[in-house]
Amino acid sequence: MKSIVLVCAFVCVASAAQAQQPAPQNPGPNFILRQIAPTLPTKEQLEVRVRTSTIQPGAVGQWHTHPTPPIVYVVEGTLSVERKDGETVHTQAGQAAIEPINTVIRATNKGQTPVKLVIFQVSPPEVPESHPAPSQ
Repeated sequence: MKSIVLVCAFVCVASAAQAQQPAPQNPGPNFILRQIAPTLPTKEQLEVRVRTSTIQPGAVGQWHTHPTPPIVYVVEGTLSVERKDGETVHTQAGQAAIEPINTVIRATNKGQTPVKLVIFQVSPPEVPESHPAPSQ
């Protein structure tokens, strides 16, 4: 059952990603993201969460952590994810990224246009999507 849920979730993200991309020139899979992921949760029941989000120009999110790894596909704009340690990862339209677990991060839009995202996460139903980072 867990495998079926994970496959369905990845197909949803891949389908949305392929709709935004031109047809591949070579036959075979057209991966937007192919990366070894941190350990995914294992339980009898897992919940697949897929949502959209828009980050306005100049917006800076709250510091937070994720207990399970969200996979973010950028539909439009450039997403900047800042780590509390000072590193920033930029993900552009047409790209996807796996956000780290148990790492203090925040999302920002340093560009002039809105950033539109599709966010996918697999988690036990009782586990929240994220936790606010403790004040320091």
